[in-house]
Amino acid sequence: MGYALSNLGNLPIQDEIDLYIFVVGSSWKDETYEAIETNFMELARRIGPKAVIAKGFEPEAWSSQICDRYLGKNVKTLYDVFPALLITDSHPENLTEKSMRLLISLRDAHKRFGGTAAFFEALSDFARTRNPEFLQKFETQESFGSKTWSVLELKPNFFGFGVNLKELIARAQGK
Repeated sequence: MGYALSNLGNLPIQDEIDLYIFVVGSSWKDETYEAIETNFMELARRIGPKAVIAKGFEPEAWSSQICDRYLGKNVKTLYDVFPALLITDSHPENLTEKSMRLLISLRDAHKRFGGTAAFFEALSDFARTRNPEFLQKFETQESFGSKTWSVLELKPNFFGFGVNLKELIARAQGK
């Protein structure tokens, strides 16, 4: 099911809906934003009867409402992520601390899934089946850089930094 709304408050509460997908972004149109626009109706059809995809008539105002309500962030701090989809299991009026919130940049999804069409297919499958493999694609893996930072200590040491030997040994042992 798909909605184009003027206000987040106009989204109806339906007991059978347990997944909400919100389109967020600015009013600038690029190829990733066009991918959402072009495929919106197909996504609405394929996500099944227990999910909703919604977008706003005024993308900037809509995105501001979504980011404020679900992320507690000013939309301007997220422009580098847009266009994106926010996936949640809660209607805006039923939002709790335990509600799922996953903000997916379409550029990032394109990389993780090998294309926008593959991402939309996986998203549709997740909406119908709740297959956890979809969410696992977004788990961050520790990079070499983050591993390196965890063993460096920025204390008054020789030349301003030292090595945390306990952490280095633990990492070498796979702990």
